Amino acid sequence: MSLKSLPLFIFLALPVGCAQFQTGRSFLSEMEHDDTRFFEPRNDFPVVAGDTGRDWSTDKEMRARTPASERDVANDLHSRALMRELRSLEQSQSEESLEFYDKHKHQLSTTSEKIYFLKLPPYDRREYLMSRGFIEEPKTAMFSLQQRSVAMQKQDILLGMSKDDVLQSWGKPVRVEIAGNPRYENERWLYSVNGASKYIYFEAGQVGGWE
Repeated sequence: MSLKSLPLFIFLALPVGCAQFQTGRSFLSEMEHDDTRFFEPRNDFPVVAGDTGRDWSTDKEMRARTPASERDVANDLHSRALMRELRSLEQSQSEESLEFYDKHKHQLSTTSEKIYFLKLPPYDRREYLMSRGFIEEPKTAMFSLQQRSVAMQKQDILLGMSKDDVLQSWGKPVRVEIAGNPRYENERWLYSVNGASKYIYFEAGQVGGWE
């Protein structure tokens, strides 16, 4: 082939070659036939110890994997120590004290406050809740001799009754707890009524409330 005919050959062959590459090929068609995918755990790679298999992590997990500052480490150790102390105090409570605590612990906002509450004597815990406005403070009521007589017959308890009145109405308690100095007569009496625990609280020797 002579050099003069070479440009004519290239000119004739070029459209045919381009048509072969362009036939049925476009950006959209190639994207529609894209078979790439994300790697999947256990299918594309093995899962090792510590992997959850999830594609997201909780805040707690992210904090555990992020190097913490000395201050964060100290705060975390302090929080864990408080939680251990709280769990120990909760486990050491009597059944009655734990029932009273479970009833009101939602009103204690921090772990430290729960610890402080559980370290108080049983009667002082009620006083503490009243001082915080979490429970209503009992009000001593005056009653006539006739009301007292009717209550005694029905074995009822009235605010302001003396300890002798309660003894005549309910009999001897199962247990007596004294708060502070005994001369102030701040006490809690435990009774068992139909298998249930009932408490009567005395303030200065008079009934100040019950539950």
